[in-house]
Amino acid sequence: MKVLCILDIDIYRNFLEKYFLSRDIEGVFVTPERSRIHEAIASLAPNLVLMQDSYCEGEASALYAGLRESLDALNVRARIMLLCPAADGTCAKQFEDLMAVTDMVLVTRENIESVFEIFLAERVRGKITRRDVPRPVDRKTILFAETSKTMHRLLTTAFNPARYLVLHAFNGEEALREHRAKSPDIVLTGIQLPRLSGLELCKRIKQENTERYIPVVAFSSSDNPLDIETAFNCGVDDYILKSSAMDQVEAKVNEHLGALERRRRSKILCLDDSKVIRELLRHSFIKNGLHVILAQNGREALEIALRERPEVIVADLGAPGLSGYELFEAIRVRAELENVFLILMCAKEPAAADRKRAERLGVSRFFVKPFEVQRLILAVEQLLSESYRQFKREYDHVLSSMKALVVALEARDRYTSGHTLRVSRMALLIGARLGLSENELHDLEIAASLHDIGKIGVRDVILLKAGKLTEEEYATIKEHALIGAEILRPIKSLKKIIPLIMHHHERWDGAGYPSGIGGEEIPLGSRIIAVADAFDAMTSDRPYRKGMPEHKALGVIGAGAGKQFCPVCAGALLESPARDREAAAGVTGAELAAPATPEARRASG
Repeated sequence: MKVLCILDIDIYRNFLEKYFLSRDIEGVFVTPERSRIHEAIASLAPNLVLMQDSYCEGEASALYAGLRESLDALNVRARIMLLCPAADGTCAKQFEDLMAVTDMVLVTRENIESVFEIFLAERVRGKITRRDVPRPVDRKTILFAETSKTMHRLLTTAFNPARYLVLHAFNGEEALREHRAKSPDIVLTGIQLPRLSGLELCKRIKQENTERYIPVVAFSSSDNPLDIETAFNCGVDDYILKSSAMDQVEAKVNEHLGALERRRRSKILCLDDSKVIRELLRHSFIKNGLHVILAQNGREALEIALRERPEVIVADLGAPGLSGYELFEAIRVRAELENVFLILMCAKEPAAADRKRAERLGVSRFFVKPFEVQRLILAVEQLLSESYRQFKREYDHVLSSMKALVVALEARDRYTSGHTLRVSRMALLIGARLGLSENELHDLEIAASLHDIGKIGVRDVILLKAGKLTEEEYATIKEHALIGAEILRPIKSLKKIIPLIMHHHERWDGAGYPSGIGGEEIPLGSRIIAVADAFDAMTSDRPYRKGMPEHKALGVIGAGAGKQFCPVCAGALLESPARDREAAAGVTGAELAAPATPEARRASG
């Protein structure tokens, strides 16, 4: 464990130096100068930071703010311990407020040693040094503006700090400053805020982000339809009653962030020869969080469509080069563009023959100029939602079919029953401790659930053999990773998880299979599954041996860290609380065929 101590009281430094030496803790002591603190964080990447609640020179609250900035800037995850010299644990008012909305730990001269012992008990079992894992780049920032400190505390506990950074503001002006300084991904705001109301805050945010879409969710105690309508007219994207806020807030935030991510990925190609219209469309689409590409003639639009594969094409009927109809006809003969949605803009109401031609080409909507751009935006969003729902249905159907196949495969051997679900849960436990995002955990859950699907291509006589395998039989077993990748390769929606399955038997030292890659060349998901898979295999009964006790399996994982296993992933398993491992390993018969839900994934983390 690494501890950074920011102290100007010598008696505490002397005590801690001796204590750290006796416990093999790596400690660094610095005086409270901001530049020294930043340098120490960069070089040490501490697990804990110990600071005082007051210093001889300078304000402790200002030092805390600088400390938080340095930790965030350097992507270092560390708990902050606040040392209060007062024996009764009373500390300055600003720290009492901070402790209500953060995970800061209070220590005194009486309990400091016992608090360190608690942290040490949760660290790695064995002699593994765990490298600190940077937070993922898609860690989302939530700005929460509300007067109630209780609401702030509840919201903080609702979101995993490894996946979300919550910014707190207690009035509208403070929220607007935070928004301008930190550019949050989503804003949650109360309506009745001092200095600047929540609705005025929403208006300002929307006005200042014409080139970027930021969802704003309003909290209110009023269920009056007029108040709700007023909020939406002011630009809010969703409305939650305070009485049910904490039950809905995480789902609402994930819903809006998921929709925002889909919008950013979705490409809209707009064709019009008028620069004014092109810029108007570009501005409107960007304002609503959509990725827009512009073309000024039909041939350019066709080249862009073939290269960029947009989800929707909006084209002017009278565009030069290729007219709207000619462009759509050229697109419909390309197999790679057969599912693109087509919207036609025209100068006058189309004749019956034109409508028939458009119907044959699969044109989804007509817009006669001039029209309200917001109607076009709404039509595009409806088409994207329809496309996503269809994709989700197909994706869920394929995934449930594949999982049922894995369950059927395991059912042939009572000794492997439940193995896949246990590995999946253990992998999620490791992934959550490493701070993976919701999307990354979702991909990991699928890859772990399907990691052994390739064994369907291995003969039962080998797969179910009770005795030791011959070299030839073992070589056949080793092919299952490649077979699994080949089974899943035609399914486009599973493209991202195929490498995780193919490489889950690689080793950190490069001595694994099928590719013999090592270290960080191995996808992180594969490294996580490798640890979870090995742990479950060692602790489960087999026809030829009894499962080993958990502490022995953990010892094997620890000994193999840096050799067979990724040291970061092994360390995350070893550091996990025993109760979480027990929960991940406890699989009932009713659960074997049930797909994991987002709630189950969060529970695993």
